[in-house]
Amino acid sequence: MSYSIGDKIVYPMHGAGVIVDKVNRKIMDEIRCYYVVKSPISEMVAMLPVDNMDGIGIRDVITDSEADELLDEIKTMDTEETSNWNKRYRENMEKLKDGSIYEIAQIAKSLMTRDKSLSTGERKLMINAKNAVLSEIMLAKNISLIQAEDALKKSIYCDSDVEEE
Repeated sequence: MSYSIGDKIVYPMHGAGVIVDKVNRKIMDEIRCYYVVKSPISEMVAMLPVDNMDGIGIRDVITDSEADELLDEIKTMDTEETSNWNKRYRENMEKLKDGSIYEIAQIAKSLMTRDKSLSTGERKLMINAKNAVLSEIMLAKNISLIQAEDALKKSIYCDSDVEEE
């Protein structure tokens, strides 16, 4: 699939971003073309090879209405998982690599609701999954990080007056 500057895409394991430039770089005596993608959450900028976008799992950001559906479905998502944290971590990493927004949202919900008992690795995974969901919601709905965080917390905790953690 071909992309252009200004397109909103999802980079598995990193979340959503906007293509801000297209550049040529010489690496090991070979000139290759890259998209420069900026995350809406952090200052992270990634360079993705134009000729391998499908191979690294790049996909379009969900639509505004799909984001609404996702936020609605999060409320009823099953978060039952294995009690062995190591096995749970490996399973969640596979889901995160897959790039499915629904699976990533399920990881975020599962880990956010058990936040107090997380290992260091799982806490980092929770932050990555949460940021991936937030970045996609932000770009799909064209809203701020604060608005996306509020919407996600309301969906996860099924409460309209969620306190900041």
